[in-house]
Amino acid sequence: MTDEQIKERIREEIAIVAFTRVNDEDALLDQNILDSVGAVDLAVALEGAFGISIPFVDINKQHFHSVGALAAYVKLKRA
Repeated sequence: MTDEQIKERIREEIAIVAFTRVNDEDALLDQNILDSVGAVDLAVALEGAFGISIPFVDINKQHFHSVGALAAYVKLKRA
């Protein structure tokens, strides 16, 4: 998967979980696009979409800050 394909899949999963479309740099938690439950729901969706495991401790502002941050995290986990 290319970087853009990863970001598009993440945007699709956010749209399902948060019922809204986002761009790559929207602050998902700071702008209340995702709350804590939404972040966990998104983590579960990303685990299924990308075949990765996301430990609870990684569901934080650093990794879940934006689509761009999530894409970098997913790439790291898939490596």
